[in-house]
Amino acid sequence: MKPAVPGNSATPENPAATASSADAAQSQPLGGRAAHVHTQSPLGFFCDFDGTISTKDRITAIMREFVPEASASLIERVNHRELSVRAAVEAMFALIPSARFDEVREFVTSTTVIREGFSRFVDYATEHSWPIAVVSGGFDFFVDPAIAPWRDRLTVFYNRIDTSGEYLRTIWPHPCDALCDADCGLCKPTILRSYEQSVRRSVVIGDGVTDFEAARHADFVYARASLLTECQRHGLPHQAFETFDDIVADLSSGRAQALLSTKRGGANR
Repeated sequence: MKPAVPGNSATPENPAATASSADAAQSQPLGGRAAHVHTQSPLGFFCDFDGTISTKDRITAIMREFVPEASASLIERVNHRELSVRAAVEAMFALIPSARFDEVREFVTSTTVIREGFSRFVDYATEHSWPIAVVSGGFDFFVDPAIAPWRDRLTVFYNRIDTSGEYLRTIWPHPCDALCDADCGLCKPTILRSYEQSVRRSVVIGDGVTDFEAARHADFVYARASLLTECQRHGLPHQAFETFDDIVADLSSGRAQALLSTKRGGANR
């Protein structure tokens, strides 16, 4: 997990109490309109939300605001890879009564800040017809309002919250496939694999330990914070960034062409 206000936020939709067919409609490769095209996009971007598009991790912020003492050890165990993301997130949200969900939603949407340059990055990728998938271990109720200004140009993968019981319950529409046993919750490597026939080169953008497995499967990584440390430690092809303007500048300076002219390189391909 990782810690985000959009320059212009939107009113969040009423969250679904259970998973529905909307999950599939919002999670189609290549923007949900052309998942089975016959041509490949040269580049495809797979971008984390918490701590990457948003400036701070939203799940961590929720827990520190509503159940700080009870969730602290769970957050620490995830950061040290002693507990799977799915198990920890389920346990943390199960600490919050469903009656407080409106408070949670108001808190997180009012305090989310979008990282500088994101809008320019979306414009740049759109100009080149490069698809962007927002691959978030977070939840619809705070991701959707934050990315509303760009929603028609992004494909979004995220989780959902069930408020029908006494306590909040997580719903996982995008679990691990047969090739992943990491108990991810939302499995980023699985999503990357679903794009292998749609993009020639995959680029992961992220900041935390939950992005590492996806980074290992990518051709290139834009990394910050703990993901940067992991990329350095494991020798993954990467470039550090702090804003999305850094990413646009790097792509413009020749990185995009270099990626397309070199042998495909994801570690686990």
